[in-house]
Amino acid sequence: AQVGLTADDIGVLSKHDTSTGVNERNESELHERLAAAIGRSAGNPLYVISQKTLTGHAKGGAAAFQLIGLSQVLTGGVIPPNRSLDCVMDDLAEHEHLVWLRQPLATGQLKAGLVTSLGFGHVAGLIALVNPQAFLATLSGEERDSYAARAQARTIEGRMRIVRAMYGGPSLYERPGRRLGSEGVRAREAAMLLDPQARLGEGDMYQSVSCQ
Repeated sequence: AQVGLTADDIGVLSKHDTSTGVNERNESELHERLAAAIGRSAGNPLYVISQKTLTGHAKGGAAAFQLIGLSQVLTGGVIPPNRSLDCVMDDLAEHEHLVWLRQPLATGQLKAGLVTSLGFGHVAGLIALVNPQAFLATLSGEERDSYAARAQARTIEGRMRIVRAMYGGPSLYERPGRRLGSEGVRAREAAMLLDPQARLGEGDMYQSVSCQ
């Protein structure tokens, strides 16, 4: 709403879809309920990308893959198919908004999409991702030009990092440090997670008001 979009502007949904009947039913029901609750128009399709048809069982990395893929969909304007999809179960077909594609669909630039990754132990996430152009439209002229220039520089650097890695440069993956220091890690982590004002501080370490 802050960038002028409505429920009907969400064009695509990236679902974890664990390839189990229970999860597919639960996650689909969740989005059908959400669509109705936030006022999505009847008959407005919400195209589903079932993540595991593309990358298999990524465990903790699933949501990261989904965010990368959804970013590509929003900017590229093509929704990928759900590979090896023969049919949709009858109890999924009853959801009026959800559509599973068997072939790629060229839509042009979409305005927004959703990611859900539902895991064991009630560890789950739901993210709404908006096309960068919708964000840029909320900025003033000078601010927009400055941000667009910085964003383009980041994009170019990201692509060059891939090229450098392909030609023997630094690995694309570098194991991150936890940035919690070497002492009192447990207390520092708990304080950081519970403090909305926690930020990276001196020495590139997370700090919060209750645990400096």
